[in-house]
Amino acid sequence: MPYRIIAPALGALTALFIATPAYAQDPAPDLQDLVGARGSSGEMALQERGYTFVKGEKSGSDSYTRYRQERSGQCIIVRTAEGRYQSLVTAPDFDCQNDASATEEPKNEPGAHEKQHFATVCGAIVDGKPYRYKCKVNGAAPGGPGKTVLHYPDQKITLHWRHGNRIGLEFEGMKVMPATFNTVEGETQFMFEGKTYFYVSDPGMAAMEVKHFRE
Repeated sequence: MPYRIIAPALGALTALFIATPAYAQDPAPDLQDLVGARGSSGEMALQERGYTFVKGEKSGSDSYTRYRQERSGQCIIVRTAEGRYQSLVTAPDFDCQNDASATEEPKNEPGAHEKQHFATVCGAIVDGKPYRYKCKVNGAAPGGPGKTVLHYPDQKITLHWRHGNRIGLEFEGMKVMPATFNTVEGETQFMFEGKTYFYVSDPGMAAMEVKHFRE
């Protein structure tokens, strides 16, 4: 699978990458088996291998997400398109610096403060297998401020949006627990006790998913 070389001439994309200089990005060792993986399952696989989400940006139809391996400190960039991993490459340490733009709440992003209510598809990944259900969403868009309530068929999960990629995760009848989230290609994911939970958080994409949902 070919990978991209990020250079200053790439204009808007370069701005998103914090004025990244022209350097070759090598395929991340031991991660090339994840090329082609669905975003939600790839996220879980990275976490199982010791990688932690740092931040992410979008450029056109592609998403670029940075992760750091806690043991080695290695920074990687994952490019996602059409809901699947297209490339996983190594990156310099400064690319995984969590700057102010990544740690503050998205105060000026359109839709960040809007309250939403729509039907969607949600689920969980257990032992590498995704389980999908029809669900309902009430509350803020991913990142908040405020909270979002996910109505799964058999439980209610409340996401209390914090700074950056942090949330307070509350299962019905349980106390609020710290967790992290990641939104890629209109799908938001979070982990609890080794399971990756997800829901289609983009209302337009959710409508399409519900329309074509198969029991």
